[in-house]
Amino acid sequence: MKSINYIILAVACLCLFSACEEQPLTIPPFLPPTSGKVVLIEEFTGASCSGCPAGAAKVEELLAFYPENVAAVAIHGEFLTQPIEDKSKYDFRNDDALELEQSFTIFSKPAATINRSPILDGMLIKDSPPVWGVFVDELLKGEQEIELTIEASVDNGILDVVVFGTALVDLPGSYNLGVYVTQSHILDYQKTNGSTLEDYEFNHFLRKSLTSVPNGDILVSDLLADGTFDRNYSFTLPTELDPMIPEWKVEDLEVVAYVSRDGGARAPIIQAAKKKLN
Repeated sequence: MKSINYIILAVACLCLFSACEEQPLTIPPFLPPTSGKVVLIEEFTGASCSGCPAGAAKVEELLAFYPENVAAVAIHGEFLTQPIEDKSKYDFRNDDALELEQSFTIFSKPAATINRSPILDGMLIKDSPPVWGVFVDELLKGEQEIELTIEASVDNGILDVVVFGTALVDLPGSYNLGVYVTQSHILDYQKTNGSTLEDYEFNHFLRKSLTSVPNGDILVSDLLADGTFDRNYSFTLPTELDPMIPEWKVEDLEVVAYVSRDGGARAPIIQAAKKKLN
């Protein structure tokens, strides 16, 4: 009888230890979005904002993770955007950036709108960079409603842009089109927590909006599936600049476009696109 009890005890212990063995964790492979949906991050930043490098780093991380599905623009508007005294070479502020920032309620930086959507948390302004990717992921799960492409070139100092759109579903109501010109790879001073960085790289800096800010230009109403549109824009790149204004370098320019539902600056963006000029 004792031998039977020992056998039962041994089997029970074997089962217990088997159950406690560490099981391999299977992580499913990353599957990039299969649609052409593109999300726009409008990042509110500034050279005098010590926390903003963290926001810029998150934007770069998301651009690297979703190279075909995320576009970005860095807006140096009003709050914490002044050049660093006796250090900064450039002033990244301009009227378009100022008007854009004033159209939103910015209490702190870094901050961003992501497709100008209050998705998940009910807040239009997202002020915690570590979770920006969560909002991007969720928005990329949505249906792509429109195909948006850009052609852009510079000839004799004139930037010519054509934006093409094709509705993939019926789009009742009114829509707006916004077109930005951004510039990257500009080195200058940037405040950070506890210090100032000397050769900080500013990217996606909003240089010019080719459309009205903050809403964009009125586009179309009641676009049916397979319906198309195109819009043309021209802009002469300035050559006589204040010494504090960065030089326009064609190889570092990018055109970013978006389509939003009509309803002001707080109307959600349904699709974005981007086109580098290099």
